Amino acid sequence: MAYALFKDAERLSRTFPTKEETLEKADRAGLVEHSDGQPVLEDDLKIKPCSPDPGPRDDADLDWTPDEPAS
Repeated sequence: MAYALFKDAERLSRTFPTKEETLEKADRAGLVEHSDGQPVLEDDLKIKPCSPDPGPRDDADLDWTPDEPAS
């Protein structure tokens, strides 16, 4: 199963193999706040399961923010 970052029903990121990796990449993009030592996604962002991307992707595809979704 693959996971991606979503805001409402819109997918914002490419897929990752685990929730943990998705959260790690969101943190690197500045989309995670840390409260009491726990990572918390900003605003209405959520990590959800989804269909995997059709082809291989790499970290060069991580140019995304909530205002600029991944293609």
